[in-house]
Amino acid sequence: MAHSTSIPDATMSAEQTERDHPSAGVLAAFVDGALPLADRPTIESHLADCDDCRADVIAAVRFARPRPAVRRRYLAAAAAAAVLLVTAIGREHAPMGTREPVMREPVISTTEAPVALAPRGVVSRPVRLVWTQVAFADQYRVTLFDDAGRAIFETQTRDTSTVVPDSIHLDARQAYFWRMEAQTGWNRWVASELIEFSIGPAGR
Repeated sequence: MAHSTSIPDATMSAEQTERDHPSAGVLAAFVDGALPLADRPTIESHLADCDDCRADVIAAVRFARPRPAVRRRYLAAAAAAAVLLVTAIGREHAPMGTREPVMREPVISTTEAPVALAPRGVVSRPVRLVWTQVAFADQYRVTLFDDAGRAIFETQTRDTSTVVPDSIHLDARQAYFWRMEAQTGWNRWVASELIEFSIGPAGR
């Protein structure tokens, strides 16, 4: 089913998402961090299974990467425009934080870098990390950092998503950062950008 070409209200029901694709407006709100907290798990679950919507979000994320001289309200418009553009053009031709702790630089590689899809902005528990598949990658390494740059969780998987275990305590409203790396050869890794998120207060 094709995406809507208009930008409706950002809220949507879980039933609607499972039945068809989220609208362009919902995906734009997800990218910009404006989607209601209660709707995020449904969208993240849909993105993990839907190649079409995942491609739209990837394009929007890359188009709307933060730049110091650009204000957030313009980035929100850019995200919406990117989703609409990909939806209108791409589907016709194919089936289908500003604050970073000091850490090691990702390995330089000619392989296209993966994109960290979720979580972004304020999220709820449990925290599910979702990223894009990388061609020829046979392993993914995911690392979660606290706001001081300390690694508090790391795991490796062949899948493109993983859940932060309950044993990792995450405080509400504290900033966390995560990044995933794809192994594309012997001791060769290509990394995503570092993404910031926080846990919403209980009951929000």
